[in-house]
Amino acid sequence: MFGTAASTVVLPVLVYDVTGSAALTGLVFATRLVPYLLLGWIAGPVADRFSRRRLIIGGNLAEGLLVATIPVAAWLDVLTVGQVFAVALLSATAFVFSDAAVFGAVPALVHEERLASANGVLATLASAADIAGPVLAGVLIATIGPANALSIDAMTFLFAAAVQSTIRSNLRRGESSEAPRSIRRHLAAGLGFIRRQRTVFVLIVAGFANSLAIGCILGLLVPWSIEVLGYDRDDARLGLLYAAVGVGSLIAAVVFPRIFTADRVRLITPASLLWSAAASATLLVTTATLATASIAAFAFGIMLTITIGITYRQLVTPDELTSTVNTVGRTIAAGGQPLGAAIGAVIVASTSVSTAYVAATIVLGLTGVAAYIALRSPSPSRADE
Repeated sequence: MFGTAASTVVLPVLVYDVTGSAALTGLVFATRLVPYLLLGWIAGPVADRFSRRRLIIGGNLAEGLLVATIPVAAWLDVLTVGQVFAVALLSATAFVFSDAAVFGAVPALVHEERLASANGVLATLASAADIAGPVLAGVLIATIGPANALSIDAMTFLFAAAVQSTIRSNLRRGESSEAPRSIRRHLAAGLGFIRRQRTVFVLIVAGFANSLAIGCILGLLVPWSIEVLGYDRDDARLGLLYAAVGVGSLIAAVVFPRIFTADRVRLITPASLLWSAAASATLLVTTATLATASIAAFAFGIMLTITIGITYRQLVTPDELTSTVNTVGRTIAAGGQPLGAAIGAVIVASTSVSTAYVAATIVLGLTGVAAYIALRSPSPSRADE
């Protein structure tokens, strides 16, 4: 996670250095999203049917070796933008399958009573990586250059694979029932489970709406800071706004294990969405002095919503469907962010950033109210709802 967070900054800089094109620099981000949108539907069934341990270790090895080809090519003076995009696409593809396996592996390792705490720890580490990784990236770019900086990312993947190889568990929760014979039937079983489990279905829909707001608000953070807050284009406070996203997420990760239980999902999910709506509303009236706190509050709410959805799905889903159900949820959410960013861009083109932020606030508020109504039934359980 630390290496990937650094590469999130390094890759666009590298593309811009090679091409000088702002359009291609932006496109490299979209390239990393494509595999999840296309392959997430089959990665979950694959992780449920085959060895999760091998998928996790193999995914890290593949990502590490792929990323390592960039500094090697740079040293040989044969690096092209085509190679950078190919590495971004293939490494993101490897991540889809290893990530699907992790969804099923975590509950198998820690068991139900410690799942919320485990996910809180993972979210804390991810948030810390999101804060520290870009800082390291800036230092590395300035000292050894963007291509060489990716050698650090490659080493983090290889180190992760080496450490994960010491895990001897089969990453399964007891004896799983016999899985369907084909990937298609396994996916159908996962979708059927989501359809029957109303709470899981509501959380996935809420997660999609949450992602729409993330894409809209964070995608327009730079023009919002300039047009609404009055920042200059090179204002150092802009970096603080992005750091605030990581800080808010970090606080949410620490708080999450203390508030989560399956019985509380019907209350804390609407509460987290309404918190995010309130925080996004403050962005419309905040001052430059309070802007960082407002963004951190928004990130706190959206991270809570994400972690609640993941943990509840892991708790109630049978082991043989855990990766499938969670990867479907992640895939739907992954589609929400670029769509939200696109909708925000369309709104800005015809009106203003503030109008786009109003739209995101309305989406979050309505989703919070709808989730409360949909989840008012008795406490969630493993039974069909």
